[in-house]
Amino acid sequence: MSTPMQLESLTVSEGVSYYYFDSGDVPGNTYTTMVFVPGMGFNGGVFRKLFPLAAAHCLRIVSIYRRDYNPTTSFRDADLAGLASRTVEGQEGFLRSQAIDIATFLVMFAREQHIPPAEGVSGGIALLGWSLGSLHIHAVVAHLDALPFDVLSDLEQYLHTVICHDVSGVFIGIPHPPGFSMEYWFETDAEKKLKLFHAWVAGHFRHKNITSGSIDDLEFYKSLNKPHSMHELSPGELAELTSAKTFSTSDTLLVSIQLDVFKAMTRRAIFDTALAEKFLPNLRVRYTCGGASPGTIVWTLHELRECLADPKPIYGPDSKKARDVKFKFQTEGNHFIFWDEPEVALEQYIAIINL
Repeated sequence: MSTPMQLESLTVSEGVSYYYFDSGDVPGNTYTTMVFVPGMGFNGGVFRKLFPLAAAHCLRIVSIYRRDYNPTTSFRDADLAGLASRTVEGQEGFLRSQAIDIATFLVMFAREQHIPPAEGVSGGIALLGWSLGSLHIHAVVAHLDALPFDVLSDLEQYLHTVICHDVSGVFIGIPHPPGFSMEYWFETDAEKKLKLFHAWVAGHFRHKNITSGSIDDLEFYKSLNKPHSMHELSPGELAELTSAKTFSTSDTLLVSIQLDVFKAMTRRAIFDTALAEKFLPNLRVRYTCGGASPGTIVWTLHELRECLADPKPIYGPDSKKARDVKFKFQTEGNHFIFWDEPEVALEQYIAIINL
């Protein structure tokens, strides 16, 4: 199955171009543009089932191909040097550079396409990161102070909401749950590793209670005996949406960033009052997880929600809730709800934007 749309591109800096799919203008309506950043192993085509539904909901949907996902510009050795350095300065510098890239993409797209500016939660841009893509969303919010003045000024006219969908704990500085282990992570063959990851994360998990906050009510490993998401795709069709090479190289380096670096990024994003008051003070930050997503993802949101009341134990003595942050624990849908039930997924996203 191939998407009927053509990939477009934007050059955000010298030698760096991002490719993306765009559902297109919504004539005669003040529409909201939702920009999707995909997760580990997957390119922007993974959201293609949402595109035919967008206009009916007064949405314009854009899904980007992250760096290293062909045909978007691959990382150069110099780009990856900081990421691979295992130093705080190098890894923070890498995340900052990615934040600038994505923020610049948003502003350039808004300028070139003449999208409606934000009026409350209408018009403008809602930026959504799915899974590992949430890492990039946090990076954008954390490093608003690194943006050129003209980019920041324009971004403030458009970006009103950011959404993290099924974020993993490590990406926001929260360690894995006690005893949790991903054995497939030690697989050395890239294709097999991606296949094992997909078989787990695309399952449907039955939890006793997703809202209780108790780790004992969550299922971490065993999914229901039903086909996992994308089971209908042939190996070739799945390969059109994935990259085992990127999954096992630069994405794996991202996952390997020091936990303290992710803690610092999250602190800057939602627990730093000085930054929040100065940079996009009205920005709304939303977190959501699927009712049938892996237990570790649901657990992460409970842990972060608890931190809102007292972030100091994890995020440091100066941390304090600084932005409009809300959570939505869905009662249905797994990690790939936008593939299995695209209409339901869009309804959930719209509700989250309006939360």
